[in-house]
Amino acid sequence: NFAAQVKELRETQEALGKAKKDLEDQKASHAEEKKGLEEEVGKLQSAMAPAEGEPESVRELTTRAQLVERIQQLGEGVFKAA
Repeated sequence: NFAAQVKELRETQEALGKAKKDLEDQKASHAEEKKGLEEEVGKLQSAMAPAEGEPESVRELTTRAQLVERIQQLGEGVFKAA
């Protein structure tokens, strides 16, 4: 029985060691993923920052389609005024 208990203890220790290693690997992987996501958020925030001299009326436009629509509206206004 003693030999069986020693064998079981050794197997449990090996499993624990593997679990600890797997946990550390996952922590490292998640840290890298988090860093990548933070960089992406920074790029997106930078892209969404208002340009110098940008009118307040276009700051809420968040998509290209909204911007194109606004440009078309302004263009129509210019032609109607002419």
